[in-house]
Amino acid sequence: ASCLSSLDELIAAHKDKLDALKDHKKGLLQNLFPQEGETVPKLRFPEFEEDGEWIYKRLGETGKIITGKTPSTKDASLWNGEILFITPTDIDENQKYQLVTNRTIVRNRKLNILPEGSIAYTCIASIGKMSITAKESVTNQQINSIVVNANYHNEFIYYSLLHITPFIKSRPATSTLPIVNKTEFSAFRIAVPKPQEQQKIASCLSSLDELIMAQAEKIEQLKMHKKGLMQGLFPSAV
Repeated sequence: ASCLSSLDELIAAHKDKLDALKDHKKGLLQNLFPQEGETVPKLRFPEFEEDGEWIYKRLGETGKIITGKTPSTKDASLWNGEILFITPTDIDENQKYQLVTNRTIVRNRKLNILPEGSIAYTCIASIGKMSITAKESVTNQQINSIVVNANYHNEFIYYSLLHITPFIKSRPATSTLPIVNKTEFSAFRIAVPKPQEQQKIASCLSSLDELIMAQAEKIEQLKMHKKGLMQGLFPSAV
């Protein structure tokens, strides 16, 4: 019993550390990006302090916006191919990159395929769930995606979206089901600095995300260890 209690305490301590890392990330998102209507962030890396104001851009100016579409589920020949098919349930909010999906589809000319590095953002129901494509992908109609232009850093755009998601969610609902259509999504504004500063901010937040992922994995490993220990201590009756 004392062994299990010690393990529970260790799991709780690691959960506290995970919560602290997530809180730190929230704070950085508030301070590394300008607040609505402002043109400089509260916190800026020293090498960029003289770079002047950030410029507001609509999301539609940062890349091509694509609304997904589900291929016919009645046609089996369209499914089980090499292209990932992303739905909101496939998106894990603890994983920035979309590595796997429950279903895949076969490549064909009718598909609007997202290249690697695109941002898939849920705009119906679970608004704000998003990921970056790790390989060629297609999404369902609940998702609007951004194929980011070459002069913007895709991870910076990802974190900018994370920063403005509370604002997007706070808009007055026009129906019982929360929806952001393509036109509305394209019109949302984000503040953008020069490419070098975009890269620096993205790298900073990416490093923190790696720590968060590693901490979450530690907790899962400890939970699995506890499960195995309990099965050994309390074998089920045959």
